[in-house]
Amino acid sequence: MLFNIPHCKSQAPVTAAAAVAAISSPRFSSASLPLPLPALVPPPPPTPLPEESPFTALLASDPAPPEPLRQVLATGDVHAALRGLPGLARQLFRWAEATPRGFPRSASAFAAVLVPLAHANHIRAAYPVSLRALHLGLLLPVLSLLLAAPLSPALRSLLSLLLRLSAKFSTEREARDATPAACSTLCLAAFRVVAGHGVAPDVRDCNRVLRVLRDAARWDDVRAVYGEMLQLGIEPTIVTYNTLLDSFLKEGRKDEASMLLKEMETQGGGCLLNDVTYNVVISFLAREGHLEDAAKLVDSMRLSKKASSFTYNPLITALLERGFVQKVEALQMEMENEGIMPTVVTYNAIIHGLLKSEQVEAAQLKFAEMRAMGLLPDLITYNSLLNGYCKAGNLKEAHWLLGDLRRAGLAPTVLTYNTLIDGYCRLGDLEEARRLKEEMVEQGCFPDVCTYTILMNGSHKVRNLPMAREFFDEMLSKGLQPDCFAYNTRICAS
Repeated sequence: MLFNIPHCKSQAPVTAAAAVAAISSPRFSSASLPLPLPALVPPPPPTPLPEESPFTALLASDPAPPEPLRQVLATGDVHAALRGLPGLARQLFRWAEATPRGFPRSASAFAAVLVPLAHANHIRAAYPVSLRALHLGLLLPVLSLLLAAPLSPALRSLLSLLLRLSAKFSTEREARDATPAACSTLCLAAFRVVAGHGVAPDVRDCNRVLRVLRDAARWDDVRAVYGEMLQLGIEPTIVTYNTLLDSFLKEGRKDEASMLLKEMETQGGGCLLNDVTYNVVISFLAREGHLEDAAKLVDSMRLSKKASSFTYNPLITALLERGFVQKVEALQMEMENEGIMPTVVTYNAIIHGLLKSEQVEAAQLKFAEMRAMGLLPDLITYNSLLNGYCKAGNLKEAHWLLGDLRRAGLAPTVLTYNTLIDGYCRLGDLEEARRLKEEMVEQGCFPDVCTYTILMNGSHKVRNLPMAREFFDEMLSKGLQPDCFAYNTRICAS
């Protein structure tokens, strides 16, 4: 047993007191701030319909619209002509998208197609239409138009779809964008448009919005949206509470987290603490370095048969960050004895920790072990191993791993190439490093400031100062803004 913590003899479920006690001790105390309940944001004025129908230009399309669609377009009131005809609405969208002009870039046009699809409960058919509106930047105007009409169950389903899409779009953008706070703006704006009309979104859609804001570290917005949910009479679920708990702990508001845990316990019903709740607390304790408290909760979860790999992963990561490799091996054995199989995330944490301890061979064995278990390595796995090989000077193995990454159907990222380029620069092989930079461009993966800083530093190490200056000038010509490291490297090359 880790940290000499005695096993609990009882098999009773974990109680909330354990989690509250873990984050309520004096060392976690902080000033408690009241949860604000902000006033609902007034809705923006509905987008006025243009005087001319947005569909007029489609009548002159070449080739001409097929006969059923021509008749609809010729009426001049496409909204009325498509009422009760979802098949024709879907056909109009597909045909118009295939024309050189595309479907009209108008919120009114999209609403004309979406409304009959929604009333026929063809929400799946409404998905690509809604997605196209989102990509054209028309999501908020479409929402405003829909909310100006009498709200029916069909329109509620359509509003839910649009909110889900805004959350999904924000999540996908966050994965690609270096500024996730900006990516979550659309999701928050969509929620505010709906709530501002006094319409209570489905609690599941609210939870999606909360998760997006939490992942973007927009703590004040998390609290504001929760306050608006309560004002609209939306009853929180266990997912709502777990998301809030995670937000409070990541923000450092331990007192509020403790109060929330107590509130959850008093709510009862579907808001009783579950395994996710305890995993959130364990993750917090592990991040803060309170490993004994984290281990106690893990053991309680194990005894209550509620533990999963998500329960163990944060503790494994924290142990490896402190070099406790043997304790991690014991923990992995305990997991398997309990029938809890490690995941890709588990192995990624172990491989990263072993490489951090310069145990490259042990990391290789874990890589082979995860494959033997049928787990597919992801980009995090490959990038960790590549970094380990490059730092160990084993560029031959690193290059083989790059090929293996591609054979697995994965695409190298900027981080992948930067790691390899840095490896060759460390060995003084500037030509191979430069070749890799050209290769990444050919593969559609464009160098960033870090790439050029690595190349400048490599040039400086081999005393090739003109090349260092050349890389700096090339970075500027690409519109990249140097950081302090890039400037310092450039100064050294003067």
